[in-house]
Amino acid sequence: MEINKNTVIKDLIEAHPETLAVFKKYNLVIAGGVRGPNEPIAFFAKAHEVDYDTLVRELNEAIEKGGGEYVELPLLEVDKVYEKFAKAAILFTLTVGVTFGAVILSYIAIKLNFNATHYAHIQAHGYAQLVGWVGLFIMGFALYIIPRVKNTELRHKNLVNVCFGFIIIGIVLRAVVQPVPYSSVRFLLPASAMFEIGAVLLFSFILFSTISSSQEKVGIFDKFFKAGLLWLLISSLVNLGMVFYLYNKSVQEIPKSVFSPYVHLYLFGFVFMFIFAVNIRTVYAFLDIKPVREKAINLSFWMLNASIPVYFITCVFAGKSVIALRFSQLVVFFIAFAVFSFIYGLRVFERSTKELHGVVMDRSYTKTIHAAYIWLIISMLILITMPFLHNKTEILKQFHGSFNHAVTVGFITMMMIGYASKMVPTFTGINMHSIKLSHITFILLNTGCFIRVFSQMSVGISGGKPIFYGIVGTSGWFELAAIGFFGYNLWKTMNTKEQPKPSEIKKITVVDKDTKVFDIVDQYPETLQIFLDYGFSQMANPVIRNTMGRVATIDMAAKMHNVDREKFIQSLNDRIADKK
Repeated sequence: MEINKNTVIKDLIEAHPETLAVFKKYNLVIAGGVRGPNEPIAFFAKAHEVDYDTLVRELNEAIEKGGGEYVELPLLEVDKVYEKFAKAAILFTLTVGVTFGAVILSYIAIKLNFNATHYAHIQAHGYAQLVGWVGLFIMGFALYIIPRVKNTELRHKNLVNVCFGFIIIGIVLRAVVQPVPYSSVRFLLPASAMFEIGAVLLFSFILFSTISSSQEKVGIFDKFFKAGLLWLLISSLVNLGMVFYLYNKSVQEIPKSVFSPYVHLYLFGFVFMFIFAVNIRTVYAFLDIKPVREKAINLSFWMLNASIPVYFITCVFAGKSVIALRFSQLVVFFIAFAVFSFIYGLRVFERSTKELHGVVMDRSYTKTIHAAYIWLIISMLILITMPFLHNKTEILKQFHGSFNHAVTVGFITMMMIGYASKMVPTFTGINMHSIKLSHITFILLNTGCFIRVFSQMSVGISGGKPIFYGIVGTSGWFELAAIGFFGYNLWKTMNTKEQPKPSEIKKITVVDKDTKVFDIVDQYPETLQIFLDYGFSQMANPVIRNTMGRVATIDMAAKMHNVDREKFIQSLNDRIADKK
């Protein structure tokens, strides 16, 4: 096989398993199921900051030399640590999340009043979207991505399932119990917050341990991950305080003056930090642009992290103190400047460097990343407009709702969908189930978000004209359809098990040095005993047969175990002949 920029790593590994040693050296074979990622080698080299020409030279040298006498093949196991988090997030948003939200918006449109819905229901829906959709999704992908960008193993894997169980219990209890008026079940509210804190502590411990174990140099994105974990811990403590307020006061609603700042604390602190960190590490390769401007990124980091606590505290007391109100209005300009500085430093809207010019691959995710940042810019423009509106007025309330939606759906959800559509196929070594559905998702989500953001502001500006309420009521259904299509598309992709194409399955009649170990045992199970007789004890493990057996040839297997290849082949052929 001639190696060029469009050579797919998965195909190269299959044709020349000896190249695995080179990929292992550069820590490249860390995704893509058991046969490597389904991506062109030029793209993969840039994404992992490896010189393309050097990598190709070493791969060609490995092919020319062959496997050598003692070939050590890394065990490639399918890592699906993110999968249960992603699937649970999809289930939450398609039930108490975006579905319930669409129903609420339609009810508001019918009543021509944003206050028509019980606020406890809105808070339960908001919490399910915040933690059940966004939080779960980011947590799952963080557990997969961070070990890979830090070139290390995920530490304390045995705690991941406990973490997942705790957060699921916490979300379900909170979303169900808060709107319920029955006092007999109110004790479950503090329990929900305790489960969430337990999950957050485990999650933070796992990731801090993983990052600390890395021998890689500290990257500019490292501090974003660490800050995100710190804000996640603080957010969970604030949530504990809110829940105890509900329990002690025997009420169903958290005061808006606290709940709204908590939402922003969670979003700006945890969610933004993790998204920004991943963007710093990957966007320059994904969009084929120059590396980030580090000074602008660092300025953004420190300014945003300094602004977050000020914004939270001043918003909590803004209704009681004019000084706090003025500070809350002032600090939004610092937040917006920090965000604009980050966008400038990321170079997300700059022209391509053309380094990957001519590399053939699906790039549908690029429009999603660009759209997400356009929505982030729109949200910041709305944010810095709000201080000029009169306090406690209907128009300010509607602008605030539009701002929240532009951030959560336009930026965060758009980014989540874009990255999942790019990275899950990479993780699994297969293509996205349907590119067409990805395009439909993009159109529907942007349509719904546009309708909601601008029609809700129009409600405030027009003084509540019915036509704008009617338009607002339709937005949720566009977004529900978008998330539904995305959820189905991603679920199908995650559930797809790589199987050889029918044209690739050839009946083995004679074993030679290039025959794959898996194919022999798969077609002639009785040959397994031959492998065991020759000392291949690991072949008794079906996982080994299904992973390493797919890439290892008889020639490589013989060299690995230092056995007489010709005698070994003859024994296999004799057993096959007996079967016939």
